[in-house]
Order: sequence, then structure tokens, then C-alpha cells
Amino acid sequence: SGINAEWLLRPGELNEELVHASLGIFDGSKQLCPGTSANEEQDLGMKELVKDLPTYDSKLYTIQLNAPKPRAIRNMYEDGDKPDYYGDEYHGRIERTEVKRVLGNQDGNYIVRESVTQPGKYSLSFVFGGEIKHYIIDYKDGKHCIGGKEFDSIYSLCLDGLISLHVQREAGDYLNKAITMRRMHKGKAPLAPRKGSCPAVVIQDSEGYKELGDEHVETDGVQLRPKRDKPVRRTFRVSSMFETQVQNMEKAHRFEVHTYFGFPFCSYCKNYMWGLTQQGFQCSDCGLDVHHQCQLEVGPNCRPNKRFVTKVFGVDLTTLVLINSQDNIPVFVHRCIKVLESRGFDTEGMYRVNGCFDDVRHYKELIDSNANDNVLIKADTFVLCSLLKQFLRELPMPLVTYDAYHYFINAKDLDDLDEKIGAMKEAIKKLPDSHFHCLKAIILHLCRVQSNSGKNHMTAENLSIVFGPTIFRPHTMTAENMMESMQHQKTAVKFLIEHGWRIFR
Repeated sequence: SGINAEWLLRPGELNEELVHASLGIFDGSKQLCPGTSANEEQDLGMKELVKDLPTYDSKLYTIQLNAPKPRAIRNMYEDGDKPDYYGDEYHGRIERTEVKRVLGNQDGNYIVRESVTQPGKYSLSFVFGGEIKHYIIDYKDGKHCIGGKEFDSIYSLCLDGLISLHVQREAGDYLNKAITMRRMHKGKAPLAPRKGSCPAVVIQDSEGYKELGDEHVETDGVQLRPKRDKPVRRTFRVSSMFETQVQNMEKAHRFEVHTYFGFPFCSYCKNYMWGLTQQGFQCSDCGLDVHHQCQLEVGPNCRPNKRFVTKVFGVDLTTLVLINSQDNIPVFVHRCIKVLESRGFDTEGMYRVNGCFDDVRHYKELIDSNANDNVLIKADTFVLCSLLKQFLRELPMPLVTYDAYHYFINAKDLDDLDEKIGAMKEAIKKLPDSHFHCLKAIILHLCRVQSNSGKNHMTAENLSIVFGPTIFRPHTMTAENMMESMQHQKTAVKFLIEHGWRIFR
């Protein structure tokens, strides 16, 4: 709306009323409808439309404006050992007791100093709430770094820390209440929190900053941003193997730390995302923007957008299915199988003989660039087979997922045929919906290839050698278990091909 993004670097200088008017942000129950009076809304018949728009609360933005401003305490003496990337705020190697005397008690006062106990390491010390905070800082590639965050200047780094501490102190209860209210109204909202009861969110110290206590000094390498537990990978079972609809598929968001410019708001709690850099998380598949705390609340309801997913190879299978699918499998896989089967199964060595390397690379680039699916018609059979195999190999999560891998491997070792088929059916139920449908399409296609082995010489044994390591991948592979794993994979795929019609019926 014509607002200079550079203002964000010094939020204390912003005209709050101007910003709110430009963004259409108001406190309370007022909605986003900038530049329109109540009478005009009524005349245009917009009342019903406006009341359904999301309400964005500017409270956190107002709190950020009131955060203490950094003020460097200059060193009046020349220090010959001062690094080139520090200015007059550098005070050399001084003890913490001396730091207290230099800084005084005014919030925002800061200095940079060298660690006494760990020469070559530098600390930022500043005053907040009448107390002195100490943080290990670094300098890499022209940026001042702390906890994974990068800044152009010490001033910006200090300001970001002061903002985080100030918001934590002034808005901790408010944020917990906002998230709790969001859970209570999950039925009315476009985002569904995770199932089950969730404990109240506790804001972590300084939103990712970890203060150095006196007992730590700076003797250890400090993990400034706390480690997060790996997200639980959900197992999505199919309610009916042949009736699952794409729109019912669950997919977890792929959140990554993101730096925003302008005035970002959280899509979950509708509050301002404070700070100067890495203010929150953005889903790399759908673009959902959330706070650090709120990303733990969002359920597996990602709906990928082509704006963010710009290729086909190397992309999560569920993501591709939700973006563009046919018969619950990615369009590329469906089209590839259809073209191959339209040509018949007479090509000797299909899937065993590799296509021309340059042709495979050329068609892969066309597919990744969203070229028309009809380009596959022009590729020869060996190139198509190589493309399909490469697609399966490059999946981030293999077609048979890590969680389901051992169910398939154990099922193949049973002696009784009916028990083995039953165990394979149970193993298939462990797969996510998208993986189940794609595995079914691939295996039944290979069943048809194998049924014409008299012409193409591709028996179930030969196909299993090719597709074993392509469909199955153990979570960890070592030189010691490689050969054994490949034998297990080959046996499992061979059984699936030989009995595919019974297993998937």
C-alpha cells in the first residue's frame, strides 16, 4: 500500500495511524475494509461479505512499537585489536562486573565485548528490564549472526532481541489466550488444529534466543535457537481402498523459518508477527504464514499451491496428488502408464534397458517446467520407462514409506500363501492414501507387463530386480546390510507383481 519497507528497521519512527489506515487494520471487531465508510458498505450491500472477512489484531504491532530502542555505549579509547566489522560499541575484553558499570541501567544500552574465558568469541550485552542480558554473537559472510538469524548491523540485531523480549513480557498471556480462543473456534476457521487436547502454549525465552547465565559464561558453544522435536509423521489409513477422494487426503505442512517484509500477520491467530527477521514460519507447499508458536497448532490440512510447488520430480507424492491428479495419482504417473500401455507390451527389455540419457534429461526438464502432458507421446518407450523409474527414485519419501517398510518385508517371509496375501493387504493399509493409490497403479501396470513376458522378456523376477530398490528404500542403508536389503526388496516386489490382482482387489 505504498509503505516503505525500510521503516520496519526502525519501527519507533512509524506513524501508527498511517500504517493502520493504509493496511485497513483496526482494533476490536472492525474488519479489513480500508477506505470504505459504513454508509458506502451498506449502499454496496457488503455487510454480509465484510463480516465474514478475518479480523487481524494490531495489538502486537503496537507493543513492538513501544519496545526499547537500542543505544550504543561508545568506547572512547582506541582498541588496536578491534575486529573491522565492529564499531565504537566494541569495548574489548572486559569482565561482566565491568559491563554492569559501563552499561548502567537504562533499557536499550548495549555494547559488544570479547569473552574473557574464551578469546576470539564475542558477546552482545544490553539492558532490558533493568537487567543485563548476554548473548554470544558471530560474524559470517558480512552478516552479524545469532541463533540462526542474520543482520546487517549490531543495531538491528539488538533491536530484534529487545522487541522479542518486550513482546514476551507484555503479550505472553495475550498470545496464549488468542491461541486458546482459536482452538475453541476451530469449527469456524479455515485451519483445523491438531486433534486431541493441547496444553497452553508457553512462549520460549526471547523467541529463540537463549540467554547466557552466569553459570555458563561463554565457555561452551551455545545453541541460541532451541532444538525442536521432529514433527510426528502421521499414518494416514485408507477407509476404503477404492473410494478415497483426493480432497479428503491429509497432508502435514512443511514449515520453514521465513523472513517477511512489510507487515506480516499470522494466518492462525490473526496477530502481528513481530521482529525484524525470521518472524515466523511459512509452509513451502501452500504458503501458510504462522507464528513460531502457532505452527505447532496447525493440523495436517496443507493444500499445496502451484505458486510454491514448481516442479514434479523430487516432490512429495501427496503434494503432487493434491495439486494435480487423475484417479488419485499424479497426472505424470497416470499419463506415463497410459502412453506405455497404449503402445502395447511388445518392447523387449522395457524397464530393463535405459533410455538415452540426453533424452531423459530433456523430457524431465519439460515435465518440471509444467509442459503439456502430450509431450510424453513423443518420447520413446525406453525414455518413458526411465522417466517413471527416476520419478520413483527421487521421491523424498519412498513409495513404500519408511513406516510401512518392515510390514512388507515381514509379510513376504510367511509360508502360507493366503496368510502372506493377507499380511500384504495389512501392510498396504499402513501407507498414506496417495502412496497406496500410486503403488496400486504401478503394481497393476507391472502385472500387465509381466503377463506379456513372452514378448518383452520381462518376467516378475526381472521386474522385481529393477523396481525392488526403486519402490522400497530402508530408512538407513549401510554397506553391511545393502545386499541383504536388496534381496528383501526384490522378493517383496516379485510377490506383489505375481499376486497383485488378489492383493489390490
